[in-house]
Amino acid sequence: MKKLILSLLILVIGYGKTNAQEETERKSININEIEVWTKSVEVSAKGDMATVELYFQSYLKNPREFKLNTFASGLLGADSKPMWYHTMQLGKVRVSLADRQNYLHYLLTRNEPVVYTVKTGGWKKQWGKPKQIKLAFEDFQEEGKILEFIIDL
Repeated sequence: MKKLILSLLILVIGYGKTNAQEETERKSININEIEVWTKSVEVSAKGDMATVELYFQSYLKNPREFKLNTFASGLLGADSKPMWYHTMQLGKVRVSLADRQNYLHYLLTRNEPVVYTVKTGGWKKQWGKPKQIKLAFEDFQEEGKILEFIIDL
């Protein structure tokens, strides 16, 4: 009887550790030689500003020029259309909507994750936390070709 209880206790403890390990593992996707994973998703206390932080990491051997189309990228609202950002930041490069800048340029280096932060005003509290983000950036192999991806957060 003691062996049975001890076995069940070990099984339950082992199962709890496995679930905790799965929760801490990052869920990432690879798009156009860049690994992307979520750092955080938040909504302000008033519910009018949503903030999403992602990590970008390049797998190319040489540094890679990354060109993000700012007006085609953004958090998806209830109508599944990207909402315009208030500010975007990738590493130390920061762009605000008032700048009216079409592209955010950044030089990604191999195996060095960089934080991408997007803040969107006009978020509605009833929407809750953002569930998806749309990214539109230039293909590294074909200049001028814009790739669009919707990422679940």
